[in-house]
Amino acid sequence: MSVYIDPELCKSCSMCVTLCPKQVFEITHHVNKKGYNYAAAVREGQCVKCKKCEKMCPDFAIYVE
Repeated sequence: MSVYIDPELCKSCSMCVTLCPKQVFEITHHVNKKGYNYAAAVREGQCVKCKKCEKMCPDFAIYVE
């Protein structure tokens, strides 16, 4: 299972962090070119492929495979 996040598209809205039932995501301390701290799938192994993150990301930064 893979959760892909494009850090350059992420605007740190935290929607994925809030919506994920398994708490897969966290906002990192890393900054993208736009100046946002982007999200990362820090517990990717806990993902259940519900795709709430992918469907609700306003910036289309997340893809679940």
